[in-house]
Amino acid sequence: MIVLKNKKCKALNQSTLNAIKFVFSVILIFTIGYLVFNYVPFIAKYNHYVIATNSMEPIINVGDIVIIDTGIDHEDLEEGQIIAFYADIRGNGEKVVVVHYLDTIITTDGVRTYRTRPEINDDLDPWTLQDFEIVGAHVATIGKVGPILLFAQSTIGRIVIIADVVIIYILMSAFPSKKTKKEDKPIESSPSTEEQV
Repeated sequence: MIVLKNKKCKALNQSTLNAIKFVFSVILIFTIGYLVFNYVPFIAKYNHYVIATNSMEPIINVGDIVIIDTGIDHEDLEEGQIIAFYADIRGNGEKVVVVHYLDTIITTDGVRTYRTRPEINDDLDPWTLQDFEIVGAHVATIGKVGPILLFAQSTIGRIVIIADVVIIYILMSAFPSKKTKKEDKPIESSPSTEEQV
């Protein structure tokens, strides 16, 4: 009886230890990812945005993710390139990030201003931008994964991801590998000489 209890305790302790290791590993992966994407200079200067309107179609489509270099010098901006900037598109005083072409750069008395335009027509946007409103320059587009990213960043999405991680762990624990099963089998040995005497 004592042997059986000891085996159960060891199995329970091993299971608890494995669960702690798994949770710690997941937390460590997310922490490292957060630190890398927010504090490593080369990577942290890039930001991403999900495109919500069709103003840049077919170059950039609704649901695409754009990667923006926020570390670009304003003097390096060129007419014709795609940029991200803050603009009050609804006229309610609330500025949002917009991704359009940089159409014109105007310098007057040492002050730079910018005019932008969409892809869908040649009309200039109604706003005139200044340096502080420029977010950065377009680097790359990742197609059609925006909705997945938005879902993952939502409260429900985070709950689903955590639930998925827990379910994967439970399934992995419920069906251990064959190697583990073999190791768990008791080893039968012949009685020792001391027991025979």
